[in-house]
Amino acid sequence: MQGETWRVVPSAPQFLVSSEGRIMVAPYEAGMPHGGKRQYGGQPHFGVWNKQDGRFIVVYKGKTFKVHQLVCEAFHGARPPEPDSGITVVMHLDENAANNRAENLAWGTQKQNLNAEGFKVYRRTGDHNAVHRAVHDLHANRDKEIQTVERQDGQRGGEQR
Repeated sequence: MQGETWRVVPSAPQFLVSSEGRIMVAPYEAGMPHGGKRQYGGQPHFGVWNKQDGRFIVVYKGKTFKVHQLVCEAFHGARPPEPDSGITVVMHLDENAANNRAENLAWGTQKQNLNAEGFKVYRRTGDHNAVHRAVHDLHANRDKEIQTVERQDGQRGGEQR
């Protein structure tokens, strides 16, 4: 993918993760049972969707890793210490668990995550579609506000400052 940046995950250096939310095992060579060598790793993918948990995971040498946690650590630093106010979690800013792009992830508290607008709609309605509509509307309104501010800052009375 064009513009994709790859980084090593500090707590799991066997993995490289990308700004687009992809993951791969760092390429390495290992011996074969009857001589010779073989290349392993180096194949980018998004992980495997775990329906039970509703997220992408990757299993490596019998251990399960959550892709969003690896991407967040590589691009936003190590998991912050647990605050007095709750557990530190990875928040998906657009509230879409399948979107593991680095720009969509941030460390936050469980309380912040549960107070996200989409989750509040879900608690009230129990309707996942209502959540997607609410989040879409929220982002659309935010984008309009940003454009309005940019126009106010950049233009006054039809003239550029």
